[in-house]
Amino acid sequence: MKPLSLRGAVTVVGAVLAVLAAISLPTGYFFSGYSNLARHLDFKAELNAAYLAKYINAHSDVWRFQTVRIAELLSQTDSSGAAVRRRVLDSAGNVVLDEGGAVPAPALTRSQRVVVAGSDVARVELQTSLQPLLAQVALVGLFGALLGLGVFAALRIFPLRVLDRTMEQLERSNRELAQTNRRFTAALAHMPLGLSMFDSEGRLVVSNERYAQMYDLPPELVKPGSAFYDILKYRHALGVLNEDPGLYWERMQARLRVREPQMRVVNAGQGRSVAIVNTPIPDGGWISIHEDITDRLAAQAKISHMALHDGLTNLPNRLFFQEQMESRLSHLGRGQKFAVLCFDLDRFKSVNDTLGHAFGDRLLRQVAERMRKCLREGDTLARLGSDEFAILQSQVDHAEDASALAARLIDDLAVPFDLDGHQAAIGVSIGIAIAPVDGRQPEQLLKSADIALYRAKAEGKGTYRFFEPQMDRLMQARRELELDLREAIARDQFELHYQPLVNLKTETISGFEALLRWNHPQRGPIEPLAFIPLAEETALIVPIGEWALRTACKEAATWPKDLAVAVNLSAVQFRMRGLPHMVASALAHSGLAAHRLQLEITESVLLVENASTLATLHQLRALGVRISMDDFGTGYSSLSYLRSFPFDKIKIDGTFVRGLAHDPDSRAIVRAVAGLGASLGMATTGEGVETREEADFLRREGCTEAQGYFFGKAMTATEVKAALAGSKGALSAVA
Repeated sequence: MKPLSLRGAVTVVGAVLAVLAAISLPTGYFFSGYSNLARHLDFKAELNAAYLAKYINAHSDVWRFQTVRIAELLSQTDSSGAAVRRRVLDSAGNVVLDEGGAVPAPALTRSQRVVVAGSDVARVELQTSLQPLLAQVALVGLFGALLGLGVFAALRIFPLRVLDRTMEQLERSNRELAQTNRRFTAALAHMPLGLSMFDSEGRLVVSNERYAQMYDLPPELVKPGSAFYDILKYRHALGVLNEDPGLYWERMQARLRVREPQMRVVNAGQGRSVAIVNTPIPDGGWISIHEDITDRLAAQAKISHMALHDGLTNLPNRLFFQEQMESRLSHLGRGQKFAVLCFDLDRFKSVNDTLGHAFGDRLLRQVAERMRKCLREGDTLARLGSDEFAILQSQVDHAEDASALAARLIDDLAVPFDLDGHQAAIGVSIGIAIAPVDGRQPEQLLKSADIALYRAKAEGKGTYRFFEPQMDRLMQARRELELDLREAIARDQFELHYQPLVNLKTETISGFEALLRWNHPQRGPIEPLAFIPLAEETALIVPIGEWALRTACKEAATWPKDLAVAVNLSAVQFRMRGLPHMVASALAHSGLAAHRLQLEITESVLLVENASTLATLHQLRALGVRISMDDFGTGYSSLSYLRSFPFDKIKIDGTFVRGLAHDPDSRAIVRAVAGLGASLGMATTGEGVETREEADFLRREGCTEAQGYFFGKAMTATEVKAALAGSKGALSAVA
């Protein structure tokens, strides 16, 4: 009866679970799909309403009659292939737009109010069919039914199988018990460790084959009753036991009398090492476990090497280098000196970005090989990380010894590298510290060399500099400026000034360029050139740039609608993810029309031209903003950039404009750029205009705009409003 009762219980449980599976899966899928579809329609309705509100705000009188434009505007929000009926009704309930046609029943409908200036002016309705979802639910229901049948079948059959397996296990246990002795013997014979047991008189009781193999013992020495002393003599005769067998045996007996396990490593011949653990047993003998640890010792040596060396170049790493410095400093005699050279590779990042990390790794290996050839015996070359290297130059009698090595490194690394057919031209900047003058601790020496390296890079790269105490003071001042810069962000110490952009044809203001200013509470006004490079280096330019963009959009929204605002984007800021979203957010919060915002970038943004860079530019263009190339003609590949992306405006650098009066080359360059802009349909702006002659030349050559002190200096937001409210003369007076 018990088996029957068990089958009945299992049948009931299986049936219940099968029904639950068949019902819960399609039900859950339907509610999940319905919720996702509803949220999707709600989101699209909100997005449609936002687009429509912006459009109505700009065309409040005629929007009801621009059905085609509204349909085209709202179609930008379509991101899926699902059939959706879209309707737009005005505040009176009149249908302005009805596209998509009737959808098959049953249908899901969502609507969203369109609010402009706090008033409901329209409503957007979206409707889609639930038939695709119901079809999917039917398929899921079929799968749930099949799953329920599977669950039922599994639970119905499982208990019987358990009973059968239990009987089989009992029979198997009996067989295993009968084979225990045979298995133990086989395990002893095939265990990877050598095992031997000796009695109190030092005679072999038992051993396995592995024990004989480890020491190349002949069969007669591994028979029960063989003397341990005879085994020692045999190993001594082979030359693998360096100690006298008699003394070895006496010391071993003395250790066994202590009655504690003992461990030692011995030579087993042929370069093999064996670890032996001798464990005393109660009758006075002992058991020995023998393990061949040759591979383990090799692995440990490899791990130790890896812990102190760079895996890519096989050079010592930072830890090894610091240990070497500590050792040299601790053994440094009176009057002795050594040099620490820290350096990193110039333009290495561009190789990584343009050719890929695989080529960058090859370059680092070739760099390491070249540098090795520049060293003397006793010098240490290490890779500290990425493209950072260091050399410990021993036996430095004069500073000229270190400078000679630095110059040799600079010359050798300036020769282009061949990376599978790709020529990579890099350079190196080097900072040098002399011990113990520039530091008596490894950390201080590295810091001094790093400070000197920073100075070498700041002075143009491709050179070397020795550490000087005033460098540390400059670094401290730089650190203080960085801390002040971080505090300035938190305490809102920044301000935007606006320099007029003048239409050369009409001589009227066409917009303003936003310029960042920092009013330090103790230091007073700080020039942008003093803090913007530091902000870019520390990535603080990202929050500062976002603040500047939002502030400029907010201020420009209060100006006349025909005036634009230009905002500079740093290369660091441009490479951050989410830049298009941040720009869209600034426009949305300020209410500024997208076409009134001009984003100015330098060609450093496009230095690494890739799909991501161009995609970001196109995303910004899709928002409706205008893109300008600033400081055109001062870089390397401006023309290729104009071909890759259609800029709205080219800004001619002020160095060319200031040379118009006396430099024929500057006049030729300005004339060429103006003609290029006209041919490509791009506006051109001359920067740094200070005289009427410069303005007239730009106008004659077809430049669109100009800016500079001749038209007006940068003004505060308050002064801009006053100037715009007054006359053209008032503007000049403010400037």
